[in-house]
Amino acid sequence: MNHTIDTTAPANDHYLGLAGARLLPTTASRLTQRHLTTVIKARALFCVHGDVGLGKTFAVNTSLRDLAPDNTLWLECRKGAPLGALRAALFRALALPGDPPAKGDAFDQLLVQAFAEQHRVLVCDEAQGLTKNSLEYLQTLWENKRTQLTVILAGGDNCLQRIRSCSGLFSRIPIYQQYQPLTPDEVLALMPTYHTLWQNVAPDDLMWINDAACHGNFRNWAKVTFHIQDILEQHPKTAWFSRDTVRMVLSFLDSSIRR
Repeated sequence: MNHTIDTTAPANDHYLGLAGARLLPTTASRLTQRHLTTVIKARALFCVHGDVGLGKTFAVNTSLRDLAPDNTLWLECRKGAPLGALRAALFRALALPGDPPAKGDAFDQLLVQAFAEQHRVLVCDEAQGLTKNSLEYLQTLWENKRTQLTVILAGGDNCLQRIRSCSGLFSRIPIYQQYQPLTPDEVLALMPTYHTLWQNVAPDDLMWINDAACHGNFRNWAKVTFHIQDILEQHPKTAWFSRDTVRMVLSFLDSSIRR
């Protein structure tokens, strides 16, 4: 379990550091910002979940940069990490002085004191990796009358299932948001703005790429854009748009595909 120090840096917004990509507010990301505004004000819990590559972490990251730039803590949760690893990650994220306490009770008192000093927004990314003990520990920290804590749990499709196994935590989360793939209408509306490569590509071709490789997934679109951009930089005379070029890219994304 890691404290990801630079997650909120603008340079990390786009997958693969994709040059020329734009920040695009979607229906889902706007709703995320609305929910974050609500739970930060109420110092509540929030779960955002869905399949990989749909923009959950991106939306939380960019929204919190505006809503809570100075009091957001990020944890990237390693699957199955024990409770001790969560305590240690919180210690590092809070940048507490000295060495972490050896005993659990002393450690807990230290963390409660730290979270009592000011309101914090704690983001647990890849939250499906948290054990039941760790999830219940976060609930205990949040429930403590001394702490000032908003907890954001962001994770994959089985994140909700994991939280459901902790009935106490599940019942205390007032807002859940599930991310879905972009609809065809969203693909046609967003992709020409997302990157200049797609500005003049015909709608039929955009939908062909989406059906063949991207499936409404922003990360897949970023991969295709990245590879095409690289091809055009290496071979400036390559025609664009060309389905043959896209087919070559598809073979990069899945080596089992024959061109």
